[in-house]
Amino acid sequence: MAAARQLLSLGNICFKDVRLRLALHGCTNRPFLHVVAIDRKSKREGDFYEQLGSYDPMANKDNEKLVALNFDRIKWWLAKGAEPSKPVAELLGLCGFLPLHPMSVIKAQRNRQNALSKDSEPTNAEEGSEEAS
Repeated sequence: MAAARQLLSLGNICFKDVRLRLALHGCTNRPFLHVVAIDRKSKREGDFYEQLGSYDPMANKDNEKLVALNFDRIKWWLAKGAEPSKPVAELLGLCGFLPLHPMSVIKAQRNRQNALSKDSEPTNAEEGSEEAS
């Protein structure tokens, strides 16, 4: 019944103008994002058609970033012609719902190179002891 009411209220939407986007919530220094179906021209925190999930970008004590998505509704919006924004496409790619976004691969390579370069650089204390001998 609720789904029928929701579909009735969506009767005059041009689905090509709908995007799946992240809406910022939370407070200062503690962001929390909602995945929403929203009109392309609306503000980031503007009125949205439906909330499809949530994303907590701050890592918890186990170093996990939590994501909760309603895949049935996301599939419905994508079938109607809604387009995911770049960050949402990356999230859906990492979840295995869409093909992996190319930017996800590039970010992983950069993170790997940064980790390797930090391991290979000697610390200042080691440099000073080598010069003294």
